[in-house]
Amino acid sequence: MRVSAGSRGTSTNGGNIHVHTDIGPSFISQHPPRPSPPSIPLAPIAVRDAVFRELIRISPASNYYSELVSGPGGLLSRGLLARQISYFGALPPTQTDRAQLAAALRSFVLSNFTDYATLYSRAGIVGIPGFWQDPSGMVHIWKPRTYNMPILVIPYTDADGLIQACQIRLHTEDIPGDGKKYRWLASPQERHGTSSGTPIHFTFRPKHFPAGGSVLFTEGRLKAEVFVRFKPEARVIATTGVSCSHSEMVTAGRPYNAFIGFDSDHRTNPAVCRQLARFIALRCRDSFQNQLSTTTRIVIWGGSKGPDSAPKGIDEAVQQNLRLTAISISKWYDTLRDKPLDEVRQYWSAISFDPASAK
Repeated sequence: MRVSAGSRGTSTNGGNIHVHTDIGPSFISQHPPRPSPPSIPLAPIAVRDAVFRELIRISPASNYYSELVSGPGGLLSRGLLARQISYFGALPPTQTDRAQLAAALRSFVLSNFTDYATLYSRAGIVGIPGFWQDPSGMVHIWKPRTYNMPILVIPYTDADGLIQACQIRLHTEDIPGDGKKYRWLASPQERHGTSSGTPIHFTFRPKHFPAGGSVLFTEGRLKAEVFVRFKPEARVIATTGVSCSHSEMVTAGRPYNAFIGFDSDHRTNPAVCRQLARFIALRCRDSFQNQLSTTTRIVIWGGSKGPDSAPKGIDEAVQQNLRLTAISISKWYDTLRDKPLDEVRQYWSAISFDPASAK
C-alpha cells in the first residue's frame, strides 16, 4: 500500500490500491483459511484502566531493571527520569509466568468489578486487550509462547487520563524477522480475545488546557514522555505511527495550534511523506470546515555535526539539546525532492488540496 507505482487508485486511509491477478493455481490453497475467532467487545474504559494499572503495579518495568531500565536501550538511556519509570510495566518472558500474572488480574476483576466479571463465565479479564482464555478456562496474556527477555508495557491514556490500551516493546533479542519492535498488547486472534484498536496518547488533560494553545503531535508515548521531560511546558499527543489514527488526532488537536514532530524521514521517505500529507490535508480541511484560525507547522532539526548527523526522533533531538525549527506547510512542501515530492504531489492532486491554502 505504500507504493504508488502501478496502483489502481488511493484507499480512504491514503494507501495505494493494487490488484494482483497473476497468481498461479499452485499458490492457491486447496483448503479454505481457518476463520479468525470472533473478537470479544472491549471492556468498559473503567475496567481496562483499573486492570492495566494493576498490571503495572504488580509487574512494573523495574522488576527487570537491567533489561528494561538501566541496560542498553533501557528507559533511562532514552532520557527519562527515574520517577517516570513507574509509568511502565512488564510482561514476564515465559508463558507460565504470564499466565500467573493473568490469573492474578482475573482475581482483581472478580473482586472489584463483579458485575462485569459475570458476563463471560466469571473469566474476569475477557474483553481487555491482550488477554484471552484457553478451552480449559485458564486465562492468559499476550502470545502462547516463551521469549528470551521480558517485554516492556507502555500504557496509552485518553484525554481524561484513563488507560485505554497498551503497547509493548520487544527486547532486541526477541525482535522477529519482520523487525516489528513495537506492537499493541492485543489478542484478536486468540480464543475470547479482543483488539486494542489504535488509540492516541495524551500527556495533558485537554479540559485544563484552553483553546488556542499549542500541542505537538509525535510518534509513540516514549517519544512524547521524553519530549515532556526536556520541555516540561509542552503538551503532546502521540500516535503509534505516521499512518495511524489521523481522524482521532485531528479531533483531539482541533482547538489548538499544531506542531507536527514526526521522525526526520518525513522529508526523505516517500511513504512517510505521503501519510504526513494525508494528515496535513485532513487537519487543514477540518479547520476550514469549522472556521478555525489555528495553524499547523512542521518541526525540523539538524545534527550537531551537519544534516547527516541529525537524529531520527524528536526525542533524541531534545535530549541532545538541538535547535527545533517550525516551518509552514508550504515551506515543507518546497523542501521535498524526487520520489517524496512525487508521492505528496500525487496525493494532494487526487484530493484537490492546495498547500498554499494551509495556515
